[in-house]
Amino acid sequence: MLFVNFDPFPTLQTDRLLLHAMSEKHAADMFKLRSNALAMRYIGKPLMQSETDAKDLIDAYSRNLREKGGITWGISMKQVAAVNSSSPLIGTIGFHKMDLYNYRAEIGYMIHPDHWSKGIMGEALKRIVDYGFQNMQFHSIEAKISPDNEASRKILLRHGFEREAYFKESFYENGKFLDTEIFSLLNKKA
Repeated sequence: MLFVNFDPFPTLQTDRLLLHAMSEKHAADMFKLRSNALAMRYIGKPLMQSETDAKDLIDAYSRNLREKGGITWGISMKQVAAVNSSSPLIGTIGFHKMDLYNYRAEIGYMIHPDHWSKGIMGEALKRIVDYGFQNMQFHSIEAKISPDNEASRKILLRHGFEREAYFKESFYENGKFLDTEIFSLLNKKA
């Protein structure tokens, strides 16, 4: 069984990105992200209605971290974060569910449409996967996506994930039963 320690929170960097803990100061940006219909199109959750909803989600991420159920990073542009101490949030990425007994985690991510098609999510995904395998010692990482989300499928395939399963009407959200595709990546160095 894996043992994880997120104290202090692991702030990570890439060439362009700062992957960091989130707090109430990110509520306005989280609301902007989670109330955007395009950003939420394949997430399977209702659009946020207020900054209070955003604060509640950030609190849920913190609770999940404390309980060692998962870890979620905010994504900010490093150059902007260096100038603006509030580190404007443009997306999130993390291991939303961790199965420490089986050395496995589920990755999830989203980014505001203003930042689509710039390679940002690929850069963040690579950094988080590397961290998951090298630092957290996961054996495998899975991603569950909407079969309609071609962009997410492409990014996963580009980073070595393989399709493992297709579940018909596997979850109920927003008044509908939705299909799910599952992709996974094994730690080849384990």
